Amino acid sequence: MTSGADRTRIVIAVAGGCSFVLGLALLLWPGRDASILAMMFGIWLILSTAVQVYLAMVARIAFPLRVLVLISAVLAGILAGLVFAGGTVELLALWIGMGWAVSGVVQALVGAWDTGLDDGWMHEVCGLVTTALGIAVVAMTFRTVTGLATMTGTGLVVIGVLEMLAGGLGRAALRASHGTPTEAPRTAWTEF
Repeated sequence: MTSGADRTRIVIAVAGGCSFVLGLALLLWPGRDASILAMMFGIWLILSTAVQVYLAMVARIAFPLRVLVLISAVLAGILAGLVFAGGTVELLALWIGMGWAVSGVVQALVGAWDTGLDDGWMHEVCGLVTTALGIAVVAMTFRTVTGLATMTGTGLVVIGVLEMLAGGLGRAALRASHGTPTEAPRTAWTEF
C-alpha cells in the first residue's frame, strides 16, 4: 500500500506526463485552429484544477498553503470555463498565461514554505519556470494560432518534464539504475 506522500508524488508525475503529451500534441498537430487550442488548454486547466484540489485536500502541507492551492484551483477552473467559451487568439493567450502564472506562483510558494516536502527545491524551480512562461505568454503578442500553439506547446513540454522530475521520476530512475528499491544512494550531495 502506498503512503499519502507517494500518492501525491504519483499525482504530480502523472500530471507532468499529461502536460508533456499535451504539449507534444500541440506542437505536432497539423492544421491547428483556435477551437482545437482552446479545447486542449481547457482540458489542461481542468486537469490542473483536479490535481490542485487533490493536493489541497490530501498533501501534507500547512493549512495556509492548502487554502492557497485551493484558491489556485478555483481560478484554474474559472479560466477553463473561459477557455472553453472561446475567443480571440489574444484572449486565449491571456487566459493560458494567467493560468500558468497563478499555478506557478503557488507551486513555488509550496516548494519554498513546506519544509517536509521531498525535493522542495525542484517544486520551486518548476513553479518559477511555469510563472515565467505564463508571464511570457501574456506579454507576447500572438497574431496566429500557430504562433500561440508553438509557444504554449513548447511551454507545456517544459512544464511537463519539470513536473515529472518534481514528482520523483528522476529519483525513481536513479534508484532503479542503482538497484536499490527503497532508498536513493547517499552521496556527498545528498547529505546536505
